Amino acid sequence: MTKKFDLKPTIVLSAICVVMVALLAVVNMFTAPVIEAAQNAAANEALLVVLPDGKNFEEIDLAGKNLPSSIDKAYKEEGGGYVFRVTVTGKSAGLMIMFGIDKNGAIVGTKVIADEETDTYDVKVFPGVEGTEGAYKGMTLENFEPWLVSGATLTSKAYGEAAKTALGAFAVLNGGEVDFRTPEQILQDNCNAALGTEGKTFTKWFGLTVLEGVDKVYETDGGRVFIIGESFVAVNADGEVVTADAADADKTAVLNATAKIEGITFTDVAIPAGTSKEKAEVVSIQKTNEGAYVFELLGYGYQYVFDYGDYTPISIKLAIDAQGKIIDVLTVSHHESQGYGDACATEEYYEQYLGKGDSDIVESTDKYPHNHGDDLIASDNTDVGAISSATFTTLGYQRALKLAFSVFEVLTAEEGGNA
Repeated sequence: MTKKFDLKPTIVLSAICVVMVALLAVVNMFTAPVIEAAQNAAANEALLVVLPDGKNFEEIDLAGKNLPSSIDKAYKEEGGGYVFRVTVTGKSAGLMIMFGIDKNGAIVGTKVIADEETDTYDVKVFPGVEGTEGAYKGMTLENFEPWLVSGATLTSKAYGEAAKTALGAFAVLNGGEVDFRTPEQILQDNCNAALGTEGKTFTKWFGLTVLEGVDKVYETDGGRVFIIGESFVAVNADGEVVTADAADADKTAVLNATAKIEGITFTDVAIPAGTSKEKAEVVSIQKTNEGAYVFELLGYGYQYVFDYGDYTPISIKLAIDAQGKIIDVLTVSHHESQGYGDACATEEYYEQYLGKGDSDIVESTDKYPHNHGDDLIASDNTDVGAISSATFTTLGYQRALKLAFSVFEVLTAEEGGNA
């Protein structure tokens, strides 16, 4: 028997979808110009707020000026001052800021004209500033120093990047040359240049041994780049130095480092019984042929405790040398809070641990706090691993590393007993 299908529901649903798409297009057609007009009106109103002495402002055609796309409006006044509208992403996209810069290249005033930032930790938290008008006042490209505000890391970082971009734009429009690349972009470009590649993504090599004469190592599928001071020296997949202008001493250092890296071998180690710690876990242990121990750890931070998150622990990789000092640490994965706990996945965070031992890491508190009052990590806390305004992340990380050190002591004690 042939089944019959009723096509009416499908046709009706398709018609509804078509109508909805059309309605959204119509709404956007009417609202987009309104939003743009409102932003332009706010920009025009802000011109004299950020540059009070400006006269006869003229909008600049930005085509062909080689300025970053984050600068979407620019104005020049008859006295040589400029106003730039910069749109960046802080905690949310669409943080739009006006910067007034006088003829000498100094910031006169600033004003946020659109934002979707967090209500509590937003753009109004800069120290000594009424709202945000006047933030970075008096700074030039030469003496620029960004402000990072505790509790508003993403917002304040974006604000600082926008301010520096505006100052750079002033320099370019006055005949100067400015590198608008971020430090991350510069690093990637330098690594590609050293290896003779384009568009490769380099990641930091996880340190398993101390490399004499080498500061950092970055690797990609085509080889490694060794940073020695300010020099970038690359070794390809065949173990050959390919950076033509590398000094002989640097070539020797990277070849020795390459041989040492390639010679590392691993042995799996059983996790000792009875080694456990609240809110931390050892997943696996390996030992290298040089006597270093490599731990895979779980730290239970903000996203795990007290139903605040999605119950995802922080996955950590840790290497401890035979003398009980940290060679390297890496946050493999995490779901910690954006702008706060996610600082645990930055090179700045890792570097504070390098060369540290068990006694250098002090847990910020002996228990997990049940509220966000006085238990928040203070912004001036200098304890290794402390993250301002990220108590749970701090505790989870510190407890995981302290657990690894306690297991390290058990393993080395067993080795001594077997000797």
